[in-house]
Amino acid sequence: MWQYQVSVDNYNSGKSIKEFLIDNYLPKHLRGALRQHKGLVVNGQIVATSYVLKIDDCLTMRFNVDDFYAPDSYRPNYHQAIKVIYENNDLMVLDKPAGMKMHAHSPSEDDTLLNYAAAYLKQNQTLSAQAPAQPYMVHRLDRDTSGLVLIAKNPIVVPILNRQLSKKEIQRTYYAWVKGHMSATTGIINRPIGQHPTDDRLRWVDDDCGQTAQTGWRVVEQISDRSLLKLVLSTGRMHQIRVHLASVGHPIIGDSLYGGLKASRLMLQAGQLDFIQPFSGKNLSIKLKNNQLFWE
Repeated sequence: MWQYQVSVDNYNSGKSIKEFLIDNYLPKHLRGALRQHKGLVVNGQIVATSYVLKIDDCLTMRFNVDDFYAPDSYRPNYHQAIKVIYENNDLMVLDKPAGMKMHAHSPSEDDTLLNYAAAYLKQNQTLSAQAPAQPYMVHRLDRDTSGLVLIAKNPIVVPILNRQLSKKEIQRTYYAWVKGHMSATTGIINRPIGQHPTDDRLRWVDDDCGQTAQTGWRVVEQISDRSLLKLVLSTGRMHQIRVHLASVGHPIIGDSLYGGLKASRLMLQAGQLDFIQPFSGKNLSIKLKNNQLFWE
């Protein structure tokens, strides 16, 4: 059983439990599960969704394991430590190294970020929602991209964070060294991206059949034959930043797939994540420090 407790503050006071759950993006099937097995408890008493929350109420949501879709299971791998940049009871933000896959594609595979995250949580006997924490992927980075990635620790907050992602309330900020100097200091690349017609590994700009994709950029620094860009995604297509920058003649340095100058690694890093803490409304902004950024 998963049990999630909320201490009601000014942000949620005055709302019915139904309003509270909807406002916080808890999916309909989970709201229904709470009603059906009487899983809503305030100050030790079972209540209905019509109950109006008051300051300092203790709301407990009790979920059964089968209220959730079967999660992916990641075999713990203790052979490599992960870099935890931020952590609370619900989630953690990790610094993924370049060259590491996000998750396994087969039960026997264990050299991925989520395998190492599973080991970290188990080794520390971490609890989340009063049960052993497990790593749940919210979004992903390409294998060759480094930087910040958000990992949930219980299944309750996963759909909430997914909804934030779909509503563009999670903002991902990247940094990249690219070939050449940009023609302006800021801009937006707004071109659809689709699967490459001859190579399944690649994506390309496809004005006829591609999916909408938008990347905003700003020049941070320019030296010799290259520029450092700060990039913000409005969409999350596979290889989006790499394809967009290559399409305007400024491929990322180290990007062997899309024509970048040769380098020891892909010079693309997720440097900042902004999102809302589930059930609290608190805005969180997690950044890599200067001495953790790949160009320092």
